[in-house]
Amino acid sequence: MRGGLVFVVLGLALLSACVQQPPRDTGSKVTLVVLPKPPDGHVGAVMVRPLDSGEAVLVNKPYVEASLRDAKTVRTSPIDPKGVNETFGKTLAALPVQPTSYLVYFVEGTDELNPDAKGAIDRVAADVAARPSPEIAVVGHTDFIGTDQYNDTLSLQRALRVRDLLVQRGIPARIIQAAGRGKREPVIQASSTVAEPRNRRVEIIVR
Repeated sequence: MRGGLVFVVLGLALLSACVQQPPRDTGSKVTLVVLPKPPDGHVGAVMVRPLDSGEAVLVNKPYVEASLRDAKTVRTSPIDPKGVNETFGKTLAALPVQPTSYLVYFVEGTDELNPDAKGAIDRVAADVAARPSPEIAVVGHTDFIGTDQYNDTLSLQRALRVRDLLVQRGIPARIIQAAGRGKREPVIQASSTVAEPRNRRVEIIVR
């Protein structure tokens, strides 16, 4: 399973223990699988497989209930989002906010940010303000032009430049960790003579 949130609940007793109000009467020995829709819109998917050689069913849409009412059959049906919130609302509210990643890009051979970087910095500041105890990792990268030592130094300079911009926005320096990875982790493979702009970046991870 990638992305999304999955609730797999075995038996009515366990289901009742996870929520304040029990769901509608589904009978005993029932497994429910529900995919709520997360804030980023990425639902993810889960394969629901019967215990006794029945046909597996892929659930990859939000607010679809998959139930196993016997050992061989998986049944799916729409479920009201309101009902999901009533049943799993407290569980959803208790989950930590997922990490978010942002990218800013740089002019070749410098720690000068591209003009569109301001928008990313603004989004990072808003994200940090919405989290109760945020932490930030700022990781600098380069293209393949130059020696390892040169690129290690340049990538760290880029990370520190972004850290300083975040501090200027009022984000405490103590929650920001900066590091440089040089040209070790490119997003685009290229030769040592190609100044690939997508590799000249800083990744900002807010968690």
